[in-house]
Amino acid sequence: MNPDALSAIRRDIAAAMESAADFVERPAGEQYQGAAGDGAVIATVGVGGQLLDVRITPQARRAVDNLTLGEHVRDAIRAAEAEAEQARTALLGSLTIGGRSVAEILANPGAAMPGTDRPRRQR
Repeated sequence: MNPDALSAIRRDIAAAMESAADFVERPAGEQYQGAAGDGAVIATVGVGGQLLDVRITPQARRAVDNLTLGEHVRDAIRAAEAEAEQARTALLGSLTIGGRSVAEILANPGAAMPGTDRPRRQR
């Protein structure tokens, strides 16, 4: 591999690692929310997808049956987790190594360095 290209890839990897670390170390105030049941339940997750809070409106506590309320809680949590995942995906899509997005590299590692695929041994 060309030494200049290898140096560029090393710089890209270092920058990508720094950006990913910054993303993970974002303040606890960085939160993502999801709602269900027309806003009856609101879930909040942190950057890493950890569940921080679930709020159920007083109206929902009185008017919604337990099974439906449980489904709303589940759906709100999933919606909040999806928001956090979108943020992670956007970060990975914005980082590049060797001119390719990190998301693309993770999806297809062999595409990152063409010609480096090794044939699998036959058993």
